[in-house]
Amino acid sequence: MSLTTAKNYLLLTERIGKKPMLRTRFTTQAYLVLATLLDLRDQDVLTVTAGEMKIADQAKLAALPQYLDELKSRLQDDLQQDVQLKSVLKVVTSWNIVNEIYDGIGGELERDGRVEKVVFQNNLKPHIIYEPTAVSRTHVADTLAQDIDSHQLTAADVNLWLLLRQQKALPYLFSDEARLTKLTAEFDRQTVTDTDAATTQVLTETAGEIIQMKKFEMDGWLS
Repeated sequence: MSLTTAKNYLLLTERIGKKPMLRTRFTTQAYLVLATLLDLRDQDVLTVTAGEMKIADQAKLAALPQYLDELKSRLQDDLQQDVQLKSVLKVVTSWNIVNEIYDGIGGELERDGRVEKVVFQNNLKPHIIYEPTAVSRTHVADTLAQDIDSHQLTAADVNLWLLLRQQKALPYLFSDEARLTKLTAEFDRQTVTDTDAATTQVLTETAGEIIQMKKFEMDGWLS
């Protein structure tokens, strides 16, 4: 199983501005978990309909890579209690789960030569991060733009665009304002009647609300 959305999300967001975003930034981490869930939906492991998430294929779920064991366990437990998205998507804020996903896909990307494992030292402690190569980062952004231009959007393209738009990160990838405006118009035109894209948007917005509420809770606890 290839977690295309999650891998591309890591390649575009890790070590942006010389900071280890996916090791220390809560919001960026949470969207990595969401990217993984979107991949599992696209590969028919999960299904999302009418505001509910369910396991679509138990055999595929059981065959997930070992680094998804905690996510798999959490999903199985949570879905027995409540299948509503507002409840299930709370999983995106799990520190343990995001770190397992990060190390799992980071290791796969390292074996493919698309990232380098480096030590980042901040004022707390050293972090092992998977730093994308310049070539791999550029390739993901260029491919996304080319797929929009050529009207060949994949499910992973749609996931990635909506994740980045939710975080207002697209201007960092496409600094030419006119170019971004054209890409946005083309993307919207191609997905306006796409029910899968609409579902992805619902998932992204719902997760965004959960992430924001969790940040408020964390700020309150720390203050």
